[in-house]
Amino acid sequence: AVVSTQSTGYSLSSTYAGEKQIYVDDATSDSRSEFIEQEKTSFAEWINKRLEDDRYLNKKLFTKYLPIDPDSDQLFNVLKDGIMFSKLINDSVPGSVDERALNYPRTRPLNYFMMLENQNLVLNSCLAIGCPTQNVRAEELADGVKQSQLIMLWQIIRIGLVSELNLRCNPGLRHLLQENEGPAKLLALTPEDILIRWVNFQLKRVCDNRRIRGFNRELQDGAVYTYLLTAVAPQQTDLLPLQKHDLEERMDLILEYADRLEVRDFISSRDILKGNTKLNMAFIANLFNNYPSLDWEEQEDQFDEFTTDIVIEVEETREEKSFRHWLNSLNLGPVVSYLFEDLKDGFILLKVCEMLLGEIDEDRVNEPPFKQSQFMYKSIENCNYCIELGQQIGFKLVGLGGRDISSGNKLVLSLLWQMMRHYTLSLMTTPSGKPLTEDEIIEWCNSKIRRDKVKNGRSCFKNFRDPGLKDSRALMDIIDIIQPGSIGYDLVLASDNEENMMDNARYALTMARKVGATVFALPEDIVEGNHKMLCLVFARLMKVGLSDN
Repeated sequence: AVVSTQSTGYSLSSTYAGEKQIYVDDATSDSRSEFIEQEKTSFAEWINKRLEDDRYLNKKLFTKYLPIDPDSDQLFNVLKDGIMFSKLINDSVPGSVDERALNYPRTRPLNYFMMLENQNLVLNSCLAIGCPTQNVRAEELADGVKQSQLIMLWQIIRIGLVSELNLRCNPGLRHLLQENEGPAKLLALTPEDILIRWVNFQLKRVCDNRRIRGFNRELQDGAVYTYLLTAVAPQQTDLLPLQKHDLEERMDLILEYADRLEVRDFISSRDILKGNTKLNMAFIANLFNNYPSLDWEEQEDQFDEFTTDIVIEVEETREEKSFRHWLNSLNLGPVVSYLFEDLKDGFILLKVCEMLLGEIDEDRVNEPPFKQSQFMYKSIENCNYCIELGQQIGFKLVGLGGRDISSGNKLVLSLLWQMMRHYTLSLMTTPSGKPLTEDEIIEWCNSKIRRDKVKNGRSCFKNFRDPGLKDSRALMDIIDIIQPGSIGYDLVLASDNEENMMDNARYALTMARKVGATVFALPEDIVEGNHKMLCLVFARLMKVGLSDN
């Protein structure tokens, strides 16, 4: 579909799968309804614990936010206006949402439009921090669609729970590596895979014959939890639950031990017996965060090669994180955990090429998984075809070959940047049907700023390397022109030091997400004048402006 805008001559293209919105059906089976009740109760209790000190949520307002009654549907009501979601995002990834940008009820409850603005901010902020939104729409969150609200709650809570599953926060994770695996392998594993390895690592210390491959049926008899708690906290727990043949009695004792360790969050006896994957995973992640138990002194000599320099080498840069979050926002299928491992087989890159071109030769695509003996040549075939398609699109790929991608070379970042840029600019087209150029975006922004009687052209800029963009003024002016009166200029700080500039950039990016722009830039990108990210932010804002027209 193409939405024409006669006043500008530009069009908005919405043909990409990543932009497609799909309704989430609220109808559920009996078993799913039971899981919804379990998740509602657990999430409500977690929110009460995590946000209990928030001054705003504890005020006497039109909506009673805290404490949430876990046995009622209060949770679904307090999530409708987006404020609770935003607070929880900041709890999981601090500083993600500038709360000055939120619509708060003043003398009366928020109207539906203001609730939708907050929910747009929630969804776009989730994409920016790597939370998949699974095609949930802002309207579903504001309307109180239970399943949609729980989907987003889980994604936000999950990303907070797994935030310390890395070598920087927990160097002891190196003990989970298998033979011939380097530190980069940890980045390629999903958080769930790391937690499974961690559980099995702990089980090996106290039990010879129990291991897990997931978080459901293998936990239902409580034996794994008994061994796990004993392994990580031997002074406070024991194997007594295994002597209880009645499963409910066993679960009660396990949860008593969890209470003793102050980690009884997310699960009840019923959740364990029913095998609720989400809640079991959340409990184990929370247990890891409090009792990682990975410092085995007798094994330290085996890991001399894991120096600080190596940890820094495999750590993700801001640019790499932005590319990864963008790829995952496209809903292409496989989740990208670590660019240089997950792109080696070329399959995800070919999916992006297919999205950009409309179609590719499926006969030339090798779909993983591959046998070990076939991995190298099938991956190189995919990567070579990807280079060929990139050249067909017009990408500059000098010095980059298929073998570079399949070997995990960082040269692939050049390809990813051109893909992300082409995708973003192709969301809008000129009258001739061609994607917009950077010059056309700059001209559109400057013309808007010049025509505004209040702005009067003061924040116009020459290009995306213009140092004047670092103070975020042009960003805020464009947002305020797109949605008049949206920017609180009284909240903008003087750009006379870096701290104020960072605050202004955070506010500008939060407001961009609030008006509907999906942007992956960070405040540092704006303050440092990252011309690549600035280009994409203004392009996304232009798309919103054309949509409003």
